[in-house]
Amino acid sequence: MSLIRASMMLCIAATLAACATTPEQKAARERAQRRYEQNLQVSLAAECDPETAKLMRKQFEQAEQVGTPSAEQKAFRLKYIDKVSDPMFQACYKMAWQNYISQQQLREARYYRYYDEWGFPFYRPYYWW
Repeated sequence: MSLIRASMMLCIAATLAACATTPEQKAARERAQRRYEQNLQVSLAAECDPETAKLMRKQFEQAEQVGTPSAEQKAFRLKYIDKVSDPMFQACYKMAWQNYISQQQLREARYYRYYDEWGFPFYRPYYWW
């Protein structure tokens, strides 16, 4: 009995060890998630002002680089802050985010309305139509 239990525990441990993620995999997933979020922000900004979207992309690229900021980078940072803090851009960007969130909620609602608790469209009897 103990031999069966020991072999079962060994099998479970091996399965869990095989499914565990390494720190490199976690870091790669975090980088991919951060890149996705940045691309989403840039695409929403491009709906309002393409020039500001380009500045945002450049800002994200500069943020990944480590080093002391030069005079050119400081001038870019001031230009970036001026463009992003414009009230018209802020209003448009906020509306773009609200639109994106509403689209995601609508997509989720459509999915759950289509697949109801009875398994529609597969298990509904013909006389319910």
